[in-house]
Amino acid sequence: MNRELLRNISFYAIILALQLLIFNQFKLFDLVTPFIYLIIFIHYRISYDKTALLLIGFLIGFIIDLSMQTYGCHTFSTITICYLRSRIEKSSFGVNANLPLAMIKGTPLLSRVSFFFSLIAIHSIIYYSFIFFNISLLSTIFLYAFVNSIATFIIVWIISGLISNR
Repeated sequence: MNRELLRNISFYAIILALQLLIFNQFKLFDLVTPFIYLIIFIHYRISYDKTALLLIGFLIGFIIDLSMQTYGCHTFSTITICYLRSRIEKSSFGVNANLPLAMIKGTPLLSRVSFFFSLIAIHSIIYYSFIFFNISLLSTIFLYAFVNSIATFIIVWIISGLISNR
């Protein structure tokens, strides 16, 4: 195995362990549970295989669903953002979307913020739509999705800043 693959596997394992052991226990006002594992899909390089991204999304969503007993809500929402990631990347970064490190270097701050927040918000809306699964609770779905997206965005942005500086 090459060094980069081992580094990616260890990064994914650490983020997944942090999500399962720390952030799943973090409940602010019984409303906010940050999904920091989304950083994996945000920092996935476009030079890698897109099919592997879908497989990683399925496996991570499945592991989190098994640990949280959410009946496939995480799996479906992670597969969806993995599928939509290239489109969101193109709409956020435009011409720079084809560069391997487009979202980290050489792009305006607004492009990076829109990319991060779009992925996080889409994931949260899909996740809470499946959790509540009732059209009469639409305001609750959007409230949970909005508050959770903001909290997740702040934590993921901080972690991204820390890991990109090393």
